[in-house]
Amino acid sequence: MKPIVMSVLIAGIIVPGVAFGAERKHQDEECSVATLFGDYLFTGRADNPAYAHTAGFPRAFAGVFTFDGEGKMSGVSSQSLGGVIRRVNVSATYTLDSDCTGTLTFASDGQLFQIFIARDGSEGNFIRADEGTIATRTIKRQ
Repeated sequence: MKPIVMSVLIAGIIVPGVAFGAERKHQDEECSVATLFGDYLFTGRADNPAYAHTAGFPRAFAGVFTFDGEGKMSGVSSQSLGGVIRRVNVSATYTLDSDCTGTLTFASDGQLFQIFIARDGSEGNFIRADEGTIATRTIKRQ
């Protein structure tokens, strides 16, 4: 009976330690551009900062971004611009600092987003950083 009790007691101490150790390891990892790699589903919104109705707002976006792990992103986006639907190819460059924050700049028009990425690169949030704009994106690795 004593060996069983001792085994259960030891397992009760070791198993949580291993679980917390794995979680702690993830928290200690640093990010780099290589953290973002592969295909990510994304959604987003943009609104007019003015209270009056403006043609082309609100805006909604969905699609796939593909990150190359070296600072470049390409993808395809379906966009609803005030109810007018279009599909476009997109490309951008991005940076990602060790604290998992960075920037993403779209090649077509220079839109600048601040980005916040999970340490494991599984998901993230973007917010447009250009003055006078309201836009967000959310990404999740496929």
